[in-house]
Amino acid sequence: MTGARFFGAYEWKSAGIAAFLAFVVFRATLAPTVTLEYSGALVVAADHLGVARPPGYPVWTLLAKGFICLFPFAQYHGHPNPAWAVNWMSAFFGALACGLLAATTCRLARTAAAPGAACAVSGIAAGLLFAASPVLWSQAVIAETHTLTTFYFLGLLALSLRWIDVADRRSPYLLAFLAGLGLSISPLLILFLPVLLLAAALTAPKDFARVSAAALLFGGFLFAEFTWGSRRPATGAAGLGIALALAGLLAVFRPTRPVAGLFLLLLAGLLPYVYLPLASDRNPPMNMGYARTWEGFWHVVSRGQYEAMVPLDPFARPGIFFRDLGWYARLVAAQFTAPLAALALVPVVALRRRNRRAQAAFLLVFVALICFAVVAIVGANPQVDVQNTWVARPIFLPSFALVALLIGAGWAMLWNGIAGFARQRRGAEAGAGNPAP
Repeated sequence: MTGARFFGAYEWKSAGIAAFLAFVVFRATLAPTVTLEYSGALVVAADHLGVARPPGYPVWTLLAKGFICLFPFAQYHGHPNPAWAVNWMSAFFGALACGLLAATTCRLARTAAAPGAACAVSGIAAGLLFAASPVLWSQAVIAETHTLTTFYFLGLLALSLRWIDVADRRSPYLLAFLAGLGLSISPLLILFLPVLLLAAALTAPKDFARVSAAALLFGGFLFAEFTWGSRRPATGAAGLGIALALAGLLAVFRPTRPVAGLFLLLLAGLLPYVYLPLASDRNPPMNMGYARTWEGFWHVVSRGQYEAMVPLDPFARPGIFFRDLGWYARLVAAQFTAPLAALALVPVVALRRRNRRAQAAFLLVFVALICFAVVAIVGANPQVDVQNTWVARPIFLPSFALVALLIGAGWAMLWNGIAGFARQRRGAEAGAGNPAP
């Protein structure tokens, strides 16, 4: 199974079926025009190439403008209707997320020694379960950013799993750039950095050392810019200059040259944020925070208009922490039903019986689930009343995708175990009915 082609025929067929069926459902239930939530502000920002709600979402805005240009004929009661094109984009990336989830589930089930038909069924089932989950459907039929974030996250996960499987030299550099670019898509994707570090650790100690050093430098740069650089342009420019000079210094010495490359690629992923001051300078109708000024730019990227996030300390307030975990478990059960969600525990129980490659792959998935569920709960410290629950649910879409993946893989493992037991029993009965002479 090891090779440059991480996805085989079964994976691509599973992805195509799941994506097609999901898109049919999303398209059939697509909102015809502007809806509630942030739909109006996001559509105006995309249509006029403005600055969307914090943190600006530059990549999403440019993609949404592209979809608006693809459907210039869209109308609603005789009036131009760019909202329909943006809603269509949400459905498109939601369907792609379901297809990619199906392919990844099928690949993990195949790695866990499930037969071809069973792994394909498990992949399609996982993709369609995710498509039918209430939170994904609610975001896939309106103008929102969450389906693009979820699709991008699943892409990062699939590339990380491939890196573990193939252990090539190009994957860490590609993943470093894509991880940095992920912050231009959604700040939530910063939670993928620990997953990237684990993928490096599971591949080779040398890769882990290089990626860890680059991630540490990148984290230090972000901390310095948000803490001191946001106060004055000169300080921000000095911070960037120091980062580039440090990368240049590391590039001089051959042992640290890969670290410099990884660090520069992480920084390069942030380039789409240059769009914000350029777009704001044109004074479009949607110009959140007036990002053409230094203060306005940092007001947008730091989510200045929102309430400050106060992370939960699980050690100081363990009761609140376990209450939030119970709240999250109820959210998961509401997406897939409790019996199906329980199937996600099968890979956890059966992990010790898998081969080393399967153990490494599922370990990466488990850590990703911890990052995008438990760490996200600690960071967001959500209120668990009904109103705030509805607001906070989309944050956990990447974790819901991982639960669907584990449900599909758990079903495949369970089916494989039952089929193997049945074969052994038939063999024993056949042996008992034909004793040796």
